Amino acid sequence: MSLPQPRAIVFVVVACIAAVSLAAPAAGQQLSDRNARSVAAHAVPAKDDSDRIDESDEDPVVELASARHAAERAHLWRVAAWGGVNALGGLALVTGTGRTDQPLWWGFGAQSGLWGVVNVGIATAGLLASGAPETGYDAALSAERTYHDILLFNLGLNVAYSSVGTTLVLLSHRGLDNPRAFRGHGYSLIMQGAGLFIFDAIAFLGSRSRLSGLLDVAGSLSGRALPTGFALTWSF
Repeated sequence: MSLPQPRAIVFVVVACIAAVSLAAPAAGQQLSDRNARSVAAHAVPAKDDSDRIDESDEDPVVELASARHAAERAHLWRVAAWGGVNALGGLALVTGTGRTDQPLWWGFGAQSGLWGVVNVGIATAGLLASGAPETGYDAALSAERTYHDILLFNLGLNVAYSSVGTTLVLLSHRGLDNPRAFRGHGYSLIMQGAGLFIFDAIAFLGSRSRLSGLLDVAGSLSGRALPTGFALTWSF
């Protein structure tokens, strides 16, 4: 069996990351938009034209909360697609190579496949658990801060994954038994850490921008009547 060279694998990995970053969220975008429209329709029942709120007068908190909800789902779709690619690619390598004859590729495939299954599971659970966007300032700010902190923590974990992989690769040159297997697992960990770091960094930068926007919202306080109640905006 002819296996790809390391440079070819790097190229394929980079291409997969770019493709997943651009295309994966589109798979769930229509469903998210449909759900958002359904929630909005139930949240603000309009009996006639006089009961409708002008879109230009929409609460910035609701806009930012909706943006976080959509961005979080897009991020989860990216992780799910990345996991699916790794699960299928890992399965192909494990079934197409021998653990004793080609330990590097078998180890790379086994590690990648395992990470793929875990990432698909985490992303699926997150997508199923995501509810409607928050409508209150405190709830929106809390949700964005939580999401921001989770992403920041994940960025640190991603660096740790790649560091462990680098350690395994370095140790494989120190006279360990079956060094090629260590190298295969190490290369896979480096790839997983790097790929997830890119996805989490994209999401983190977006969350940081929205968090800044929510804090800016606290710069004004006013009140206005709504069809279903009264809205307040903080101002200092």
